[in-house]
Amino acid sequence: MNTGPREWDAKTYDEISDPQFSWGLEVLDRLELDGDEMVIDAGCGSGRVTERLLERLPNGRMVGVDGSAEMIKVAGERFAGEDRVSLIVSDLLELTPELLDENGAAGSADAVFSTATFHWIVDHDLLFSRIHSVLKPGGRLVAQCGGEGNVADHARAIATT
Repeated sequence: MNTGPREWDAKTYDEISDPQFSWGLEVLDRLELDGDEMVIDAGCGSGRVTERLLERLPNGRMVGVDGSAEMIKVAGERFAGEDRVSLIVSDLLELTPELLDENGAAGSADAVFSTATFHWIVDHDLLFSRIHSVLKPGGRLVAQCGGEGNVADHARAIATT
């Protein structure tokens, strides 16, 4: 399993995450949508990219999932009053259809979208099993994450500064 929830200074992250935002938009360009789908943003963070994704779903629904309650709080401020968005604090390894139902996001997703998240998760077999469990038959996964060793390299750089 994952090492548990990770809390972030979500307001600061929201202000300084331009590189992650740019990467997210590049990945978003790869996700073909009709505009009426239900899409899960797995690791939605503060919701910057999620907001752009929602723009592409004028008749659709968005579910943002993040393991950080602080990130979901900031995303909640961003989407206040938007009834097409559900936000869930959860480890992605605990993502299930039942979790979606409990949080007002009933049904299976047409797509799961994720950027800059999967490299934080240790058990990829379980992660992809959970993603599969919430997708409709024929549903799509569009994602990107850091390459092998990237997190360790960043951790070493932070520790030495």
